[in-house]
Amino acid sequence: MVKLTTVPTSIRLSPAEKRQIAAAASKAGVSPAKFIATAALRAASPLGGAEQALAAELVATTRRHLARLEAEQDKLDADAAAAAWEHHVKNKTRLFTPEEAKRELGL
Repeated sequence: MVKLTTVPTSIRLSPAEKRQIAAAASKAGVSPAKFIATAALRAASPLGGAEQALAAELVATTRRHLARLEAEQDKLDADAAAAAWEHHVKNKTRLFTPEEAKRELGL
């Protein structure tokens, strides 16, 4: 088992700053020390805090956009299937078995 060591450090905060940080940490579900360390390390990363936040927002926006496109494609597929089934029922067209469909498609 590897034992991690930590090194204590201290910073001076006004009572108001300390309350504000404690409230934000509580809202985030972490300790004030973890909250401060995470924020400091984020700001010190190659992508600064603002750039990192922008990158995260871009990723989230892209995921939402892709999900929306996929939902639209699913709707189009469902509509096409419903129309094909309606056509089949209305015109009593022949249905193929999976083997017949493969043979018909040359698979």
